[in-house]
Amino acid sequence: MMSNHLFLNRLRIVTENGAVAYDEQFHKGVNIIRGDNSSGKSTVTHFIFYALGGDFSEFVPEARKCATVFAEVETNGAVFTIKRDIIRGEEGNISKRIPMSFFFGNMNESLNPPADKTWQRYGYNTTENKKSFSNVLFDFLDLPVVKGDVNITFHQILRLLYIDQDSPTNSLFYYEQFDSQITRETVSDLLLGIYNEDLYEKKRRLISAEKELDEIKSEIKATKNFLPKYLLTSNFIKAHIDSKEKEITTKQDEIITIRQQSKNILYEKTSKLNFQKLNEDAIEQRYKVAELEEQISLLHNEIEDSDFFIKTLNKKIEALRNSIETREFLGHLPLEYCPECLTKIKTNEDKSVCKLCKEPIDESYGVVQAKRMELEIGFQLNESKKLFESNKRTLLKLEAKYTAEIGKLQDIQKQVNAALVDVKSFDEETVDELNREKGFLEGEILQYRTMLESAELYDKLIDKKNELEEEIELLKRYIYNTEKRQIALETNINNQIREEGVYLLNNDLDRQDEFKNARDFFIDYSNNIAFLSNRYSKYSASSNFYLKVSARFALFLASLHIADMRFPRFIFADNMEDKGIEMLRAQNFQKLLIDRVKLYDANSFQMIYTTSYIIEELNNSPYVVGEYYTKDNPSLKNIPKY
Repeated sequence: MMSNHLFLNRLRIVTENGAVAYDEQFHKGVNIIRGDNSSGKSTVTHFIFYALGGDFSEFVPEARKCATVFAEVETNGAVFTIKRDIIRGEEGNISKRIPMSFFFGNMNESLNPPADKTWQRYGYNTTENKKSFSNVLFDFLDLPVVKGDVNITFHQILRLLYIDQDSPTNSLFYYEQFDSQITRETVSDLLLGIYNEDLYEKKRRLISAEKELDEIKSEIKATKNFLPKYLLTSNFIKAHIDSKEKEITTKQDEIITIRQQSKNILYEKTSKLNFQKLNEDAIEQRYKVAELEEQISLLHNEIEDSDFFIKTLNKKIEALRNSIETREFLGHLPLEYCPECLTKIKTNEDKSVCKLCKEPIDESYGVVQAKRMELEIGFQLNESKKLFESNKRTLLKLEAKYTAEIGKLQDIQKQVNAALVDVKSFDEETVDELNREKGFLEGEILQYRTMLESAELYDKLIDKKNELEEEIELLKRYIYNTEKRQIALETNINNQIREEGVYLLNNDLDRQDEFKNARDFFIDYSNNIAFLSNRYSKYSASSNFYLKVSARFALFLASLHIADMRFPRFIFADNMEDKGIEMLRAQNFQKLLIDRVKLYDANSFQMIYTTSYIIEELNNSPYVVGEYYTKDNPSLKNIPKY
């Protein structure tokens, strides 16, 4: 099932004085705008391009007297209306990067909005706190937002959907002065369906994980250089600390025994001061430990909350998407009998009203609401993931620090306990020696505590190293398998584009031998050209034009055949008779296209084009949109004259 569809349902243009200059309904399938030269056909396509987010400023004088363009758009079952103003600068130049406003409903409703629905304005550029209008359109079309150094706006997407007159015949894309190969490659990969957002994220994560692994390995190496090999095991150091603490306890017991044997116990001021200092140190250390415990506890809670919140957001997004699919499925179940009286319901030709209550049906409202919710939830999900990873790293460091600080507290507390019973008598040489030895042991324990902190960190670094190595292996396997599938998809797509392109060239009028005998057809998106077997072949201007439009329509036709392509099954072309192509050749090309798209359901695509050479059988067909325009009856009406 094709997942990307874009339809223009209606275009409305309003002049500076509020009059309606243009207001036409478009339909799914083929739409033909016809008229004489210089009658305003191109202006209509310019407004379509601008309304959908294109950077365009070269409006004709009549169009410059218009103030606002409205476009009712349908994407993947959701109907919404776009409003974009036409703003002139101080020198009269039309600004290109104008914001867009969205109304999540049809155009009639947007012109007189109810109290509970309002226009929402989105800028050209994405900010930290708000999406751009390109982001919104990408979301509605299920197009992944390209991340990295290349900024792909919806204007760049339109460069492969719009065929204009002003671009050179050798430019496959809509021409712009400052263009780059990487931009064209990214846009083509995106629309062909080759660009994979998950693959991109996995590649970014692989780079990040490999960098993190290198840093972890460096830390492990530095720790190894700092500590002897036998001290890298925390259990070994803990055993040494326990041994030294037992020695201290033994010496402390000896001191107490000697003191108890003394008849005159003197509580010297210095002893009291020493006890007070030890007690203060113990209190201060206890505060440190308590603070670390509180921080670790809070982080544990935050990590658990973040994990639960992320899972909840993912479930919400999945539920929203399931809701949209369910609504689309249930919306097409036929209701043949009245649920009240069981009488067969009379057939109603008007599909826009309910069979039972005859009230208007807005099938897209639920889809639009779900999409809006999905946009906001996605933003929350990204922020929550960043916070989740940051907290995990902080917790790793705090736990290592906590182990060291709790050991220090235990040492100080033992000294405090000893001071309570150990009343120093400095006349006893034995006690002095024991105190000296005890102090030496305490110094050793302090050194071991420092080593223990490093050993604990070393153990955690080893665990993290193993986790990263396992993650990197999984990432590499995913990237390999995904790229393998991408190559197969790309081959399939290119083969289908080649088939469509060869068909259009072989069935051209007998004007170019290379076209009639073509067996190969290639598109080089990076270098912005289409060619046959030889990329350097030269043709006439009209044949170059024919080759270019054949390439663009081959891409469009391939999207009708291959569901995995993200090309939105939408194309619009200005003037099928550009660059001096003769009338019969242009008419033959139109007939080829219409015959080709008849193979597909008209509700699955939209093709809009303008022509001055329409054949009679098409002139009065359901394909046409609006009147036949002339110089005296142009496309834009009610233009102010001043």
